[in-house]
Amino acid sequence: MKTENYSKYERVRIISARALQLSMGAPPLIKTKEMDAIEIAKQEFEKDAIPITVDRN
Repeated sequence: MKTENYSKYERVRIISARALQLSMGAPPLIKTKEMDAIEIAKQEFEKDAIPITVDRN
């Protein structure tokens, strides 16, 4: 799903879940010089690299 199709609440949930994974030791999915988990998660989200999906029922 493209990043422009998510609501602001879904974006926040995806980025925060990924930031938690990064803070717990998960490797980044993109090359970056950032050290902050939230900033890395934002960059990954912008590049559509986060393997998290939203199920809307």
